[in-house]
Amino acid sequence: MHRNIRRAVASALCVALLSTSAGAVAKPPSGARDRLVAQAHTAVDEGRLADARDLWMAVWKLERSQVAACNIGALSFRIGEMPAAVRWLSLCKEIMRAPRTPVERELYESRMVDLARARQLAGELRVLAPAGAAVTIDGAPAEIEGDKPIPVEPGRRVVRASLDGKTASAEVDVPRGETREVRLTFPPPPPPSEGPRVTRSSPAPPPPVQPRPDAALVTGGLGLSATFAAIGGVLLVGAEKREEAVLAAARAAGPNGCFRVRWPMCQQAVAAHGEMRTFRQLGVTGLITGGAVLAATLGYTFYPRGQADVRVSSDGITVTGVF
Repeated sequence: MHRNIRRAVASALCVALLSTSAGAVAKPPSGARDRLVAQAHTAVDEGRLADARDLWMAVWKLERSQVAACNIGALSFRIGEMPAAVRWLSLCKEIMRAPRTPVERELYESRMVDLARARQLAGELRVLAPAGAAVTIDGAPAEIEGDKPIPVEPGRRVVRASLDGKTASAEVDVPRGETREVRLTFPPPPPPSEGPRVTRSSPAPPPPVQPRPDAALVTGGLGLSATFAAIGGVLLVGAEKREEAVLAAARAAGPNGCFRVRWPMCQQAVAAHGEMRTFRQLGVTGLITGGAVLAATLGYTFYPRGQADVRVSSDGITVTGVF
């Protein structure tokens, strides 16, 4: 019983098409075509729908008729290859003549129902690529016919275009029953390379102008140096006088000198000796300090970025010059 049902389907699928498309065949049937059609009928009867579609593809190569296109589309739909079903049933719709009889109208409506259902189960891609570019979808070649969409399996598809060594690619998600558009553009060519750039060396900047030393500071330094030197000289003169006082007191003590320290003249000699030592130390320190201040002032004058450090300790005045 199942075999009879399959045979009835095959008759509706093939024989009806053959009987309604006689006017669309450009050439009379050949022996090779008849054998292929007979083999396709047998394959449908045996349930080998994929083999039957391949046989109708061979018929299409012999004659591009609506019979072959419609049968290829119908068989693709029944084996679950929806993109192929959309492609071939769309071609079937384009080349099929307007139905004239109830049988033709019923067959036409059946094909349109299959096409609508196949489009609901497949997706479509509208690819916009540069003219002349070779386009592939998931690595398989794709034919671009203007802005006509290409049926594809739903899911994530990789579209690539190549031309003259340039390549552009894009990934797009195609939902079931919807159409997505992808635009492929090649990157612009790099600008022509220019010759090596000649770098002109800029003139060296003029040396920085050294700031002029502060006149007030220089004057103060010279004055302070002269003051220390003067004080040192006065103290040294005082030390000389105190030394003379020591010798005078010693002579006043008699020929034995200050044998007894408690004698008044001896006490005066001891006091004068201590003052002499103090004056001499302070005088020498004053001269040294004045010389150091003078050296620091001259260094600052000729080397404005130098530094001079004057330190005072408990033992006297210490001048340190840092240049």
